[in-house]
Amino acid sequence: MQKKLATITLSLTCALLGLGANFALAIPTTNQQGDYPAPPLGQRGGRQVNWQVVDSDPKGLNCRMARQFQGISVDSIDAPPDLSARNKHNISQWPVVFAFKRGQRLRAETGNWDNQIMLTDRQGKPWLPVSTSKGNCFVRANSNFIRPVREDAVTLKPLE
Repeated sequence: MQKKLATITLSLTCALLGLGANFALAIPTTNQQGDYPAPPLGQRGGRQVNWQVVDSDPKGLNCRMARQFQGISVDSIDAPPDLSARNKHNISQWPVVFAFKRGQRLRAETGNWDNQIMLTDRQGKPWLPVSTSKGNCFVRANSNFIRPVREDAVTLKPLE
């Protein structure tokens, strides 16, 4: 009886670990407009750290940040609440602080508990905060500009 119970427990554990790994490795998908939708407010997990620039603009993919927020880490406890307000900012009009070349890898900022941080602008378009040598800035979260890179669920290192 104990051997049978141990076998069932082991089988269930393996099955659950397998399911968890599949969920953890799921990469974001786009909506019909090609946008990677912002996760619902308060949703935990569902983060994607590694991205790659696919924008064909020879000038590169613009990364924007409002002057009053430059130098502030998006995931910092000291970040002003105004920075993370959804549907408030006109991000496409913020100054360009960095430009990424096609093929360049990006590292998204994630919050506590690995929450995906993403803002939506006044038009409801999603913007992803990424790290640069000059601090954080935002790129449009759309398949015309970036694509998610498969990553290890534990180390978050790219698998491609």
